[in-house]
Amino acid sequence: MARRAPYLLRTWLCLMLSALMATGPAAAAAGLTPTDAVDGSGSTSAREDPVLTSAANGLPVGSAALAGGDGDGPSSRRQSSERSADVVRRIEEITRWAPGLISVWYYDLSTHERFGVKADEVHTAASTVKVLIATYLYHLAATGQVSLDEKVAILPVDWKDGSGVLNGVPEGTRFTRRELSRLMLVHSDNTAANALMRTLGVQKMVQYYRSLGIRYGGPHVHTPQQLWQHNRIAPEDLGIVLRNVWEAAQRSPEPWAEMLSFMRESRSKGRIPGGLPPGLPVANKTGSKGTSFHDAAIVLDRRPYVLVVMTEGMTAKEASYYIASVSREVWRWHSRRAAVPPAR
Repeated sequence: MARRAPYLLRTWLCLMLSALMATGPAAAAAGLTPTDAVDGSGSTSAREDPVLTSAANGLPVGSAALAGGDGDGPSSRRQSSERSADVVRRIEEITRWAPGLISVWYYDLSTHERFGVKADEVHTAASTVKVLIATYLYHLAATGQVSLDEKVAILPVDWKDGSGVLNGVPEGTRFTRRELSRLMLVHSDNTAANALMRTLGVQKMVQYYRSLGIRYGGPHVHTPQQLWQHNRIAPEDLGIVLRNVWEAAQRSPEPWAEMLSFMRESRSKGRIPGGLPPGLPVANKTGSKGTSFHDAAIVLDRRPYVLVVMTEGMTAKEASYYIASVSREVWRWHSRRAAVPPAR
């Protein structure tokens, strides 16, 4: 009976959502549906990620059909975990002797199948947080709350060492939010990221993600400097954000396709893209800090998928090797599955 309880709860929630949608567009504007994530052992995670459906052009969270596979019951989740068992075993074999922690999250954007290996482990996000900053910016632009063409003046408080080209640019130099977004995603510019966070509101961004069930930040984070100090996220949460961006772009290309195009131009292509066939387009964002090295990507295969690999306790060379190795194994498995239509 205990095993049936989550299923009965999901059934009840789905029935309630259907009833609300039947009352008219206003009732269908927002709904909450829990979904289960499949972890690396094939069991379902206790975490539920909220699914917010909206008639607006803003960022949707989730999809109407998410349960780890082709269906939406315990049997389909079990089949999904069985289908992914081979690739999970291969990833565990590849990473068994790695000198540090490796966490993986995968999501098929066509079939909604997913799997994870230590996908709930929280890592220092490093520059992968720029995906969250850009996503929040484009959500505000899509809902008419800000303009991407509005200019922002760079202040000394925005200057930040590390990657990018804007550190130390003369005070008062102005860039459009679109230009800052491109610099942040293509060149991983830290100063551009700070200027965007300062003008959009760090705590507003944190509250936005927390309201959607994304585990990031907290009530004590109010400035870009505080965000960098408490900048931690799990691969699953980062992957869900990328999934949402893709789904938003499918429903409303303007302005989401632009954000994805900037990620495709990213200068860092040695990690997840390093394990893929040459020429396969990838929209990705890497992150590096200390001994933490990550990559978060939408692989634009004919059947696209999200892959997030986060590492800790390795050198940059070691991490790049293992991330590319995981990416290669996932792509081979995904390609074999994509060639065979799912059984019905």
